[in-house]
Amino acid sequence: MSNLISKKIRGFRDILPIESKKFLYIENVIHRIAPLFNVQQIRLPALESIDLFKRSIGETSDIVTKEMYSFEDRNNDILCMIPEGTASCVRLALENNLIYDRGPKKQRLYYIAPMFRHERPQKGRYRQFTQFGAEFFGDTSYTNDIDLILLITKIFEKLNLLDIKLSINTIGTAVDRKKYSQELVTYFHSCSEELSDAQHDTLSKNPMRLLDSKDPKLKSIIASAPLISGFLNEESQANFDTIKEKLDRLKIPFIHDPKLVRGLDYYNDLVFEWKTNKLGSQDAVCAGGRYDNLSETIGGKPVPSVGFAMGLDRIVELVDYESNVLIIGLAVISNSNDESYKILNSLRKIDLTFNLIHMDDNKSLSKQIKQADKSNCDILIIVGNDEISNNTFTVKHLKCDRKDQNIPFGQLIDLITEYKK
Repeated sequence: MSNLISKKIRGFRDILPIESKKFLYIENVIHRIAPLFNVQQIRLPALESIDLFKRSIGETSDIVTKEMYSFEDRNNDILCMIPEGTASCVRLALENNLIYDRGPKKQRLYYIAPMFRHERPQKGRYRQFTQFGAEFFGDTSYTNDIDLILLITKIFEKLNLLDIKLSINTIGTAVDRKKYSQELVTYFHSCSEELSDAQHDTLSKNPMRLLDSKDPKLKSIIASAPLISGFLNEESQANFDTIKEKLDRLKIPFIHDPKLVRGLDYYNDLVFEWKTNKLGSQDAVCAGGRYDNLSETIGGKPVPSVGFAMGLDRIVELVDYESNVLIIGLAVISNSNDESYKILNSLRKIDLTFNLIHMDDNKSLSKQIKQADKSNCDILIIVGNDEISNNTFTVKHLKCDRKDQNIPFGQLIDLITEYKK
């Protein structure tokens, strides 16, 4: 419609019923599987202090310097719409004493929430997007790392997404990364003529981020860059070797990508990504890793942690899903509107899931049947004067070769239950 006073903002999108059903299906899978791993749901606020992300993500990161939606409110506080969930989850957990009380507490939390980044819009990347994230707190051992990967694997299996590939790496401690970064600076300076001004800026602030560049001109340069494996401490290397061994035993396929790094400052040791070749350049659908120092960075006590974020907008693109919710039509042939409301209320009290569509009462029965066909109804419940008098329903099966049935209310519940099996 060209006369609208406003249309959707660039980079934001409308999610219509067909796609919304996919989101709901994916979210229901998450809600069913998360408790099997003792993960509890939380709800994150959409606004946080901008200082939270400056401290956690890093003041020089692209998210903080270029992508955040921030503003000054009426109290002169600088707020932002959350660009990612991990820092908010850690803040929530610390502020509400969920993960520290005279020492780290074991806790597993998950969230599904909208995030906001002012990025260049393209397929699979929006300025408002939905993330599912889980954060495991309080355990320094590799068992949390493995359990987190198992959780993601289980969700992908349930969604029948079996061609998404897992890549893993270890980036060691802050000391390891400092030594490695110095080596990267030396290496990239030897190729300085190939770097853009923005890439030179990245090199001066966080050299490891260049390894995550999607610039095709840097592909061969990155391929020849030194590896972090030569700078790892013995404990980090041994822990990573154990994780690889456990994944092999659990028959979870993975690729060790020694160039894999995460773009946020708070990660240490294990990092991972799930990628697909079905979404073009936006190939990562899930990523995360360990971040044992983040809670201390944002003002709390040290709490060992590992987590991930999954982009549900991209998962929706991959999931092959058709709703199997039973669609029931209701055709009332009566001169009384009160009868329609009574029958609708009685059907809506049935404690089963189905989609109920009320046909137009002012149309003839034959036209209401055609309307039910167009509405893709599985069955049509017909109620005329005889049915009202006898407290029965006539059921017309629209998608299978069964004769019409005249049944009492109790049998209707049994019939719906049978259809749902």
